[in-house]
Amino acid sequence: MTKSLIIASIMIPALPTSCGKGSKGTIAPPRSRPLLPTAPPLIGRTLHIDYGQMQAIVTYGQDTLIWQTSSPDGKTSEQTKEEPNYEALGDGRTFATWQEASGEVVAQIVDLKAQQVTAFIYAPLIEGQTSRSATRLTGKITQQ
Repeated sequence: MTKSLIIASIMIPALPTSCGKGSKGTIAPPRSRPLLPTAPPLIGRTLHIDYGQMQAIVTYGQDTLIWQTSSPDGKTSEQTKEEPNYEALGDGRTFATWQEASGEVVAQIVDLKAQQVTAFIYAPLIEGQTSRSATRLTGKITQQ
């Protein structure tokens, strides 16, 4: 009985199945392997983001994020290189996080469809602190 059960379970996937409307008896297409996760749509882009009192130019690479800011009077900061983490949220949105050398933690939700970036910046914990609040910035993507 065990041999016939094993043979039946091996043969069943090979049998044609009907699907669709009516009884035309069409054969179901073979199942393909699940697709490997794709890189978030943000990877490889350089965005110019207007936060009002600050402008940012951010290049989102797979393993490196390059960040530079400028003030309304045109003064630019040094470029910084960060090690980002990304999570594709779907519908053109990506969650990006990194920790800066200063200890600040930045978390962004970048929405390419709405052309908007929401950033949360957390200052480093200082001695005796157990929690911290975020500074929230909302910016408009002006160029990509």
